[in-house]
Amino acid sequence: MSSEDVLGVDIWQTHVVPLTSKHERAGLAGNVLLTSSATGLPNDSVAVPLGLELVDRSWLTERIGQLPPALVAAIDDGIRSVLGV
Repeated sequence: MSSEDVLGVDIWQTHVVPLTSKHERAGLAGNVLLTSSATGLPNDSVAVPLGLELVDRSWLTERIGQLPPALVAAIDDGIRSVLGV
């Protein structure tokens, strides 16, 4: 199988990192504070990589914010920490 074969596959699922409004969870290992000013979300939130889930892409219909690269990198680090890599 070539990389073109892999890239041509219609993927219907994706992994998501859940968010919580419980700000005290920001202090837990791997979690990342997401301020509303940095994300465009209506409220500050905390990304919880330990809750990584696989969901159907059709559930993701509306974009409500966007993360700057530094926060994406911090969440990636949190996922690696959770997975032990």
